[in-house]
Amino acid sequence: MAKEKDSTSLRWLIPVALLSGFVGFLVYLDSLDPDGDDRPPETTSAPEQQPEQESSGETPRFKFYEMLPDSEVATPDIEAYRPDESESDRNLEYILQAGSFQSREDAERQRAQVGFQGLRARISEVSVDDGGVWYRVMVGPFDSRSRMNQAVDRLVEINIQPMVRRRNAEGEG
Repeated sequence: MAKEKDSTSLRWLIPVALLSGFVGFLVYLDSLDPDGDDRPPETTSAPEQQPEQESSGETPRFKFYEMLPDSEVATPDIEAYRPDESESDRNLEYILQAGSFQSREDAERQRAQVGFQGLRARISEVSVDDGGVWYRVMVGPFDSRSRMNQAVDRLVEINIQPMVRRRNAEGEG
């Protein structure tokens, strides 16, 4: 019985000894200098040694630090773009078509979804040549492209890709 107890403790002693030796070997490898020098690593607390090495007259590896201040790039003189605002552009307004459905219930659902984004939508009923009826969900009108783009951004956030329609401000287009 005593012999069995000794062999059990010996079974645990060998793996623990091997593991400890392996960890010790890893610590030893970590302390070695990667350059292959056998001297121990220096521990200095004097930060003054680095500036002395820089001012020792070594030529810098890169010369663009000296070249950039001396270089100058000549750019051509071009007038800034100014779009023409013709009379017809000022009288335009923008309408977004958020969807077109054959069922009024689908159009109402889309209109409610648009309404939750803080946009006013209406449904227009359009008859087509074959006798069918389509229900369009229209958002707007917007008097400027920036307001229209803000509305487009809100619709895209809820995965609606609207179609932009332009018309004259006086009537339907």
